[in-house]
Amino acid sequence: EDDSFTRQLISNALEQQGFRVSSCDNAAAAIDLVRSIEPHVLVSDLDLGKGATGLDLMRLVNREFPWVGLVAISAHSTSMLVGEGSLPEGTPYLVKSAIKDLSEIGAAIQLTLSELAGDKQEKSKDDKQAGVFFVTQAQAETLRLLAQGLTNQSIAEVRGTSLRAAETIIVRTYLSLGLSRESKRNNRVEAVSLWRQGKVMV
Repeated sequence: EDDSFTRQLISNALEQQGFRVSSCDNAAAAIDLVRSIEPHVLVSDLDLGKGATGLDLMRLVNREFPWVGLVAISAHSTSMLVGEGSLPEGTPYLVKSAIKDLSEIGAAIQLTLSELAGDKQEKSKDDKQAGVFFVTQAQAETLRLLAQGLTNQSIAEVRGTSLRAAETIIVRTYLSLGLSRESKRNNRVEAVSLWRQGKVMV
């Protein structure tokens, strides 16, 4: 969202609804954030002022990070009024003037998360039976660094992210490998073991 007041308003509302939020005001910064922290869902206005539009941003994220959910917000009744092309199929579209309560944005996020979880469960059934786990490119890179024995801080430095972002992607990598936080076994060792056994694919 390029308007600072609106951006802060939405961020605060989502945080009050229990979401962890990172925000920015243009498409380039948003891409950097996606690459850095791999959010579960990207929420974006479609009109971001000069430069790339939110429409451009969402198509790029859908192409390069298909595991990231999308929610579009706009002052326009249709995305066609913002730029050429269309939104990725299934993207929730909220018109600002029709939003009566900011909880509607949270509801759209929850819907997107539910649909993503459903897709992952269907896709993972056969993979689990074969003992194979699929991870994202960033998670694969994180596993490679874990296998080299790097600390969380070193992984953050190599990936050019904050320690918090590095810790977040490590936890998500464990989850992608079916490793529970409550496990009595060492998730770091288990993850590296799966990697070395060739049971991890991108």
